[in-house]
Amino acid sequence: MKELEGIIRELINNVKELESVIEGIKKPVTESSQLLPETAKNIEDVMVFLEQTSHTIMNLLEQINKNSNQIKEDVEFLLSLSPIPKVREKLETIKSKNEENINILMELYTHMSFHDLAGQQLKTVIQVLEKIKSTLLDIIVSQVVAGKELKEEEVSGIKGKVSELLSQDRINQDDVDKLLEEFGL
Repeated sequence: MKELEGIIRELINNVKELESVIEGIKKPVTESSQLLPETAKNIEDVMVFLEQTSHTIMNLLEQINKNSNQIKEDVEFLLSLSPIPKVREKLETIKSKNEENINILMELYTHMSFHDLAGQQLKTVIQVLEKIKSTLLDIIVSQVVAGKELKEEEVSGIKGKVSELLSQDRINQDDVDKLLEEFGL
């Protein structure tokens, strides 16, 4: 009988210890689960904005480039007509400034390619945030399952729901909240 009392006390202590562990991770996980989706959404919004502005800027640069090519052709044609020296001088200045503008356009195109790389890096950050969220959810489930005396069917059902949730490309915060609510968190 004393042996049984000792086992029961040890079991009660283990359950209390597990409850304190769960409580210890509950707050940081709750905070993280609220911040991560907001952060991911903010980064996603920035990416959409970057993509839209990139397209707009590239279209404008393309139009400027077309205009510059037309100016170049027109100036070449006018120079071929052997204008008087003052007009020739002005046309040569226009030609030079136009070439300078074309070089600036090329530099802008180069900078825009770096702008695109920044968007790709933001996609990587979002993927990392999703992985962190997935890991946190997996930790919560492990702790919940370990902390309750559940039938094998219930454990299997919980793991199935989590597995289904984690298999998605993007984890929807509403789905995570519903799952956590089912666990009583």
